[in-house]
Amino acid sequence: MERHERRAAFSAFIWTIVVMSVVGGLILWQSDAVHVVPSNKPTADTSDITQYQTALDDANNRLTEASQRITTLEQQVAQANQAAQTAQSAQSAPQAVADTAANTPSGGVDAAAAIEIAKQVAGKLKPIQDPELVDLEGQTVWSIVYTPGTVYISQTDGKIVLVQRNNETRGATGGDNDGH
Repeated sequence: MERHERRAAFSAFIWTIVVMSVVGGLILWQSDAVHVVPSNKPTADTSDITQYQTALDDANNRLTEASQRITTLEQQVAQANQAAQTAQSAQSAPQAVADTAANTPSGGVDAAAAIEIAKQVAGKLKPIQDPELVDLEGQTVWSIVYTPGTVYISQTDGKIVLVQRNNETRGATGGDNDGH
């Protein structure tokens, strides 16, 4: 029985401590609630808030300026790319031979023969304009224009020099040649 009595006493002791802790906590809580007086005093120093707001405004201004600079630089890059493409296409475009006397072949391939040679590439397509002699990188060639592209035939030896089709350029060997 002794053991049972010790257990009961120990259990009563623990319950007494728990009940006293809860009651004491309630009493303290009630006393704090009664004595709380609202304060108009800010919890943080006003100068700290002002400094923080100033720093935040400065950071936002710097972000806005950086964004504007990025936009300006993107526009400049786009303009430079467009100018480079224009210059590249101007360099690679064949120049028409202006002299009428030069349009008459002397001992080379004539326009009709150039059309026949171009049929190797164009098949049954018909040219959309008359063949024209042009200067292509210092070489006089016949330019035969079809709807899908242009075939350039050497005026001197009748070889296919260049085929341009839908923004694609292929040399006489059939390999890709993008001008580089």
